[in-house]
Amino acid sequence: MKNLYPLCILISLLFVSGCGATATTPNGTSSNPQESPVRQTDDNGVSLPFANSMPERWNRSNDGTPYEPCTAVTPEIAESQGLDPKSVADAATVNGQTLRGCDWQYLDPSMLDWSAHQIVGDFSSLQSYRSRNEFFNWLPDRELSGRQVGVASLNSGDCFTYVQSRESGVVTGVSFASLPRPQLSEICDRAMALTRATIDSIPE
Repeated sequence: MKNLYPLCILISLLFVSGCGATATTPNGTSSNPQESPVRQTDDNGVSLPFANSMPERWNRSNDGTPYEPCTAVTPEIAESQGLDPKSVADAATVNGQTLRGCDWQYLDPSMLDWSAHQIVGDFSSLQSYRSRNEFFNWLPDRELSGRQVGVASLNSGDCFTYVQSRESGVVTGVSFASLPRPQLSEICDRAMALTRATIDSIPE
């Protein structure tokens, strides 16, 4: 079952303001990046790691930064964090969704209850975002590469960071799906590690 955690984050974050053959998606669009009328690359021309069938994957609710989590978290970065590069999946479930990003599962078979995601949604600043979400369990801010990183949790099974990128927020989260849960500090450490691995590629 697809991890729905990023969708929950979206609601809570108040982001709303082979061989040459060409496969087709259910709506009839081509999954070949060279032939598809639907955008298949990030702003730097790097192909998404999946066939995008959503014409409005990029939209006015998530276009405040050129940063694209699905290409920024390369297979090498994913593996360095213990994630399975082959598990990468679009975090959006419907066309035009506010969030833009990807989900990953962990490589270790013993970590089936763990998952990670990184998503983008337009928001003006960490301070504004925090003031509109006072009900979060806010932890002390961190600093990475000279940038302020907000750290918060919705419950004892998740932790996520927030990094401002131009007119968007980049949210990097890790969650644990079952009981008993590990210490929140362990979950946050994993979220921070993925943030640290990508922050230098997140535009300011």
